[in-house]
Amino acid sequence: MNDRAQGGSSLNDGQLELMVHRRTLYDDSRGVGEPLNETGQTGEGLIITGVHVAILDNFVNSTIYHRIIGEDLMLRPQYPITPSNLSYADWISKYPPYSDGLTVELPLNIHLLTLERLDHTHHLLRLEHQYPIDEAPLNTTANVTLEELFQEMKVVEAVELGLGGNALLSDIHRLHWNTASSRTGGGRRPTEKLSPPFTIVLKPMEIRTFNITVTYY
Repeated sequence: MNDRAQGGSSLNDGQLELMVHRRTLYDDSRGVGEPLNETGQTGEGLIITGVHVAILDNFVNSTIYHRIIGEDLMLRPQYPITPSNLSYADWISKYPPYSDGLTVELPLNIHLLTLERLDHTHHLLRLEHQYPIDEAPLNTTANVTLEELFQEMKVVEAVELGLGGNALLSDIHRLHWNTASSRTGGGRRPTEKLSPPFTIVLKPMEIRTFNITVTYY
């Protein structure tokens, strides 16, 4: 696992080669048409840094953890800092802390993809199932109950939207195709407005989007 796009190969059994940085002093006739000898701002050559995580385990366990570790590498916490003349007490009173910590841990195969505040009482919520149907054992359906999922707010209404979050799911009409099988498209069309406690089911590789209305504890 790595924290950036990177070339890699296995030229022989038991070997793994990763291209951390490619530098040549002459054109190697691989399409660039010039040497890859960038000196950078310091004039001493580019310096490439990165993170590599190796999973040394059996196939099943590696299947479980490679997506979870990938999310951890991609979505590491970020710490915004801004200058201010306010005291801590004044800052807290003017900008009360806002946290959407979860009350329970999500199933291992479910990822909280989006939680975007639209206004004081409405949020855009997306949950995704990260595993395809052929990646056992986490390729099973999973249930998530939204009503008391968040520490500081209670979900009192949930309306399902299309993936883009810009239209009600019930207003989206997919094209139906004539095929040799009995499946002609369209897919699942669930109830648009959910009922408490707002329990949803996610299938492998499925993303579901909701406009949730909340009250604060």
